[in-house]
Amino acid sequence: MMGDVDVNVEQHTAYMDNFNKSYNADLVAISPIPTVPAGVYSEKYDSVDEIPDGAKVAVPNDASNTARCYLMLQKIGWIKLDENADPSTVTQDDIVENPHNIEFTEMNSMTIPAAESDFDYIAITGSVVYNAGIDASTALANEDISDYLVLQVVVKEENKDADWAQAIVDAYHSDEFKQYMKENNDGLWWIPEELQ
Repeated sequence: MMGDVDVNVEQHTAYMDNFNKSYNADLVAISPIPTVPAGVYSEKYDSVDEIPDGAKVAVPNDASNTARCYLMLQKIGWIKLDENADPSTVTQDDIVENPHNIEFTEMNSMTIPAAESDFDYIAITGSVVYNAGIDASTALANEDISDYLVLQVVVKEENKDADWAQAIVDAYHSDEFKQYMKENNDGLWWIPEELQ
């Protein structure tokens, strides 16, 4: 139910903006936080260069994460997207070149890791990598983190100045948190400059 959660730290601004539009909500981002980039993984291949013709590839089916995965696949040279398309909302329909004849399956991102063996490659976002317990260092490729993909502390607008919300922001910006990330980040997390 909307309104049952006071704070969320598992969404980026692209997702938040999409949610606000879809549900007429008033969520606001109050601080960037460490973010795990989306990656390409495979149980069958050791490199993105080994992609066979007609490869089966799973990508997330929620709008903002679908777009970021297609952008990542363009970055590694698998596809070419329409240069006039909005990068934050690209879909399969925006693919103008698919030289490997990739067969894309868009599905719930949380179910992709369990189905990995059914695909040649999977493209999944960092939160799914983290939640599924996948070793992020096994990614064969990673996305470039754009501003709109950085995870945020997200609250309802009415709570953005609340003491408890500010306490969460302060914790992320604390010297203790910065030290913790320095000691425990094995390459999984991309750290926003203001938190370094």
